[in-house]
Amino acid sequence: MKPNDTGAGTVVDLLGARRERRLDLYRARLADRLAANRLALENLYQGGTLFSPEGTKTGRALLKARQLLQRVNTLVELLAGDGVAPPPRLPERVEEVYAELDTLLARSDALSGRDGASVARLPRR
Repeated sequence: MKPNDTGAGTVVDLLGARRERRLDLYRARLADRLAANRLALENLYQGGTLFSPEGTKTGRALLKARQLLQRVNTLVELLAGDGVAPPPRLPERVEEVYAELDTLLARSDALSGRDGASVARLPRR
C-alpha cells in the first residue's frame, strides 16, 4: 500500500467562496447591462432617432439607467472591498446592500426597456 500523499488536507472557506461567487454573478450582470446600455445608446445615435421626440425621451431614460448602473458598480466595489469605504461586515448589512443592488438593477432594466421595448423600434427621423 502506498502512503497517502494528500498531506494534512486543505481547508476551504465555503462561506467566503459563496460570497465571492455571488459577487461574481453581480459583476457579470452589471457588465451585461452596461454593454447593453452602451449598445442601445449607440444605436439611438447612429440610427438618427436620438433627435426625434421619442428618441430624446428614450435617450434620457438610457442615461438615467446608466447612472443607476454606476451606482451598482459603486456598491459592487464596496462589497468587494475595492471601494473607498470598508465593506460591510454584518450579514444584515450585506443583505441590505444586495437588496439595493437588486432594486437598482430592476429600475435600470425598466428604464432601458429590457421589458420588451427596443430602441430599434423607434421611428427614424
